[in-house]
Amino acid sequence: MNVMKNISLLIYTLFKGNFVGKDENGNKFYKSNVSHGTRKDKRWVLFKEEKDTNIQPDWHAWLHHLVNKVPSKKFKKRFYWQKKKTSNFTGTTKAYLPKGHILNKDKKGEENKNYISWKPNKK
Repeated sequence: MNVMKNISLLIYTLFKGNFVGKDENGNKFYKSNVSHGTRKDKRWVLFKEEKDTNIQPDWHAWLHHLVNKVPSKKFKKRFYWQKKKTSNFTGTTKAYLPKGHILNKDKKGEENKNYISWKPNKK
């Protein structure tokens, strides 16, 4: 069933799609002037790899009609403190486990030296 969706989307893109742009990951963005019962144009993305479905925030805003201006690398201002968007690694081997976390195997058994437990009768 997933293959049929992709084939029909490719055919629709071929006949009705107008190429708008490409993001850093190689995903291609399209739009159509066919309204499909709404006043907004239809916008969609063809992912470079089916397993990697990450979309940059500026393209996400364009896809969902939050902005009308097509994102461009040329005018995009990047700050030194901005990082590239990554996936959520929770539940994977790449998940962040701080020192003292019960699942952190590297630091297991090591006590947190910044913490002193409270003892009620200590003066």
